[in-house]
Amino acid sequence: MNFQPVKGTHDLFGEEMIGMQYVIDVLSATAELYAYKRISTPVLEYTEVFSRGTGGSSDIVRKEMYTFNDKGDRSVTMRPEFTAGVVRSVVSNKMYAEGGDLPLKLYYHGPAFRYERPQLGRYRQFHQFGVEEIGIDSPRADAECIIMAMQSLYMLGFKNLRLKINSIGDEESRNNYRNALKEYFSGKLDEMCEDCHERINLNPLRILDCKVPHDQEIAKGAPKIKDYLSEASESRFYETLSIINDLGIEYELDDSLVRGLDYYSEVVFEIHALSDAGVDYGALCGGGHYGGLVKQLGGPDLAGVGYAMGVERVYNVAKDDGLLSELDTGIDLYVIPVGEEVLDDVFNITEEIRSLGFSVDNPLVSGKLGSAFKKAERRGAKFALILGEDELERGVGQLKNLKTKEQKEIDLNDLENELDEAMKPFDEQEHHHHEEKE
Repeated sequence: MNFQPVKGTHDLFGEEMIGMQYVIDVLSATAELYAYKRISTPVLEYTEVFSRGTGGSSDIVRKEMYTFNDKGDRSVTMRPEFTAGVVRSVVSNKMYAEGGDLPLKLYYHGPAFRYERPQLGRYRQFHQFGVEEIGIDSPRADAECIIMAMQSLYMLGFKNLRLKINSIGDEESRNNYRNALKEYFSGKLDEMCEDCHERINLNPLRILDCKVPHDQEIAKGAPKIKDYLSEASESRFYETLSIINDLGIEYELDDSLVRGLDYYSEVVFEIHALSDAGVDYGALCGGGHYGGLVKQLGGPDLAGVGYAMGVERVYNVAKDDGLLSELDTGIDLYVIPVGEEVLDDVFNITEEIRSLGFSVDNPLVSGKLGSAFKKAERRGAKFALILGEDELERGVGQLKNLKTKEQKEIDLNDLENELDEAMKPFDEQEHHHHEEKE
């Protein structure tokens, strides 16, 4: 039998794995600059965590979850998104009670699962990176979260970003708006898709998310949420915009932006990437404020704000935009033995070099010199260290720069200093590349 990955899943290795890990590392490092700490929650949660937390009217809960009964006949679900599980963890572990040290600032990454139609860059198992700030109900918290999301993408090298922002208001605002949407769409339902027939009763805001082109045209004439915002929500929204304005961050107001999950309230946002030619790659990041979710999952009434990114999506756009072309995917050193009799010494020296903090490999068997050099190049080694009987007797090695082809003799008794000195130009080049990105 020819075994293949399950439909909608894919193997990660080689260049893609290195690029995906780089994206995660940069996003994580940026979160840590903002004093966020990593959290890891289980892939499996009781289904109610998502049906209550994510919301019964969302497409995720209605159509996309991997849900089944375990051997104890309990309904469990493979996480379709992280926020509900993270909030469940906050409540389960009473993190909010740890010395009253709020807000909690948590970031996460890992696989998530949605049963949707696989397409380019979209998988049924995908990786998500995101953050949650829980415990402070302030426009400044919302603004900081948006700024951090922008900063994360700038740190990856994106230059042209478009921030779209909206307010879907507090509960009073949304109740009034839902009634207005029901009134508007009720006479047009016959022309609309079956999903919208359900959405009008579950949550009319979801109709604005419909992907059917004809329904999108109808939705363009729908009432706008801005006309139904309560005074408190309107004030809060403009305070958030004012903070973002003061930092010189450009944005555009998008009346149609409501986000696809029921727990959102007040400020919601998306960040789109534009190519150098001005082509919109679509949303790389989305998020917003939420209230009531912590309470809904059994905790106190604490507000939160967060965002999430699909790592595959960010990776693919970054790659298309040429942002990953200079990633260092190789090793520092490849040690080449000359002759069978030096293999044990070469093995020991390779281990010594690793203990000094350099990435290094060797062929483990004796072979032709030309073949060993080809292996070194395929591994992306910066240097080859050639060791034969004569060199070992004299306590030296031949260090060859595989880029410039320059070769010099080094003292094996002073390996750390010799290798540090040899690596300096590469370290300076990497530092310069990092400064250019910033």
